[in-house]
Amino acid sequence: MHLRHSVPMVIKQGDPARLTYRYLRVAIVAVVLVLFVSLALQIVADHGRLASGEEWWHASISAYFYSPVQSIFVSSLVGIGTCLVAIKGRRGAEEVLLNFAGMLALLVALVPTPLAADMCTAEPYCVDVPERIANNVGTLLIVGGLVLALATWPRRRDLLTAHGLDLWLTWFAWAATGVWLLASPETFRSVAHYLAAVLLFACLVAVAWINGSDRAVTVQALERLRGMSAVAYRVWYRWIAVVMATVLVVGLTTMVVLDRWFPAVFPQTLFVVETVLMLVFALFWVLQTIQFWDVGLPARAREAPAAA
Repeated sequence: MHLRHSVPMVIKQGDPARLTYRYLRVAIVAVVLVLFVSLALQIVADHGRLASGEEWWHASISAYFYSPVQSIFVSSLVGIGTCLVAIKGRRGAEEVLLNFAGMLALLVALVPTPLAADMCTAEPYCVDVPERIANNVGTLLIVGGLVLALATWPRRRDLLTAHGLDLWLTWFAWAATGVWLLASPETFRSVAHYLAAVLLFACLVAVAWINGSDRAVTVQALERLRGMSAVAYRVWYRWIAVVMATVLVVGLTTMVVLDRWFPAVFPQTLFVVETVLMLVFALFWVLQTIQFWDVGLPARAREAPAAA
């Protein structure tokens, strides 16, 4: 049988669109690695610099905003968020979830975790946090509104049908964020980071589960998945979703219990929860990058939208 040689490949090896998706996927993994290397270097430096008994390991990854890691922390999350928005998911839930995850990552980056005043005295990392939030999130809302308007205009007729639900949800999230920032800036500074972080990981859990449920990842038989079979990938993705959901719920519950009744017992619980979630997410993204290395996108992400 010479079927392999008698039928041309569906996707050319030098397809620019597929190469772009490869770069976006690899970039997310690389950015996660950059963040963890920066955190490791700072933890080692603090351990060697601080005296015995001093806290050399912050309670959360987000708290490293107030350290020399700040630039890497912010730029990493902005990069991840931008890539998540840029990458096209399966039409429907996954596409919406990836877009929301990207926008939430930007909020996590630009709204730092609140610290007590006596913990935030070192220059230049703690300067003018309220002003930074107002400027940065305000800029994000203005530019985001323009982008949303540009994205909505070609689909304006969808606003009158069920196909426009994703647009309505996005506009609602945009408006709600703006109203919250203007109406209660203090509450926004205190809560927005945590809320955005939890919703971000919840979106990623849902994305992993969708990948673990999709049986139509290729369009034609000649399209080849790398690494494992489609069935094996689905099993991995379902387990990743379960592990992330479990860590998110159990970890946050444990953190709240310890913080409320046993504050002196392992204050770095949130750091561990965030680290595990990010590493498992990185594993998911590595597997997905390998899986779609040749295909580019799953079949349902390549479906043409229904006519308006």
